[in-house]
Amino acid sequence: MGKYLVAVPVRWSDQDINGHVNNAKIVTLVEEARIQWLNKDAAVEGLVSFDTPKVVVSLHVEFQRPLSADCDVEVSISVKRIGRTSFTLCYSGMQADRNRFTAETTLVVLDRSDGQPRPLTDPERSYLLRHIADDAAVPRIVESV
Repeated sequence: MGKYLVAVPVRWSDQDINGHVNNAKIVTLVEEARIQWLNKDAAVEGLVSFDTPKVVVSLHVEFQRPLSADCDVEVSISVKRIGRTSFTLCYSGMQADRNRFTAETTLVVLDRSDGQPRPLTDPERSYLLRHIADDAAVPRIVESV
């Protein structure tokens, strides 16, 4: 299946004094894309377990071009790495047919009852594997965090 694509609305209030979307707001747009994919669209497919707490333990963003508030940003998400309790996602933001940013996050899934990391379930792993990065011929599955 490969990358997941979602159009994320850019709000006028996301702009800063320079007239483009503030870099901190881009992190919010990435989060909104991820929530749509893991919490909403996964549930529509019957996978409701991803609607549990997840914490971002690593975040890296590279800004290529300014993002405007004139139209939505199309965010693609793919899976780079699957661990025992964590997974790493790659993002790319496009607007007006131009790359605007790339990002990478590592998330740890938490047990709702005690807030501690919990192992990914087999259905969660299967869902993530369907969205493995195109350039990853063999998904990197590790047993550590």
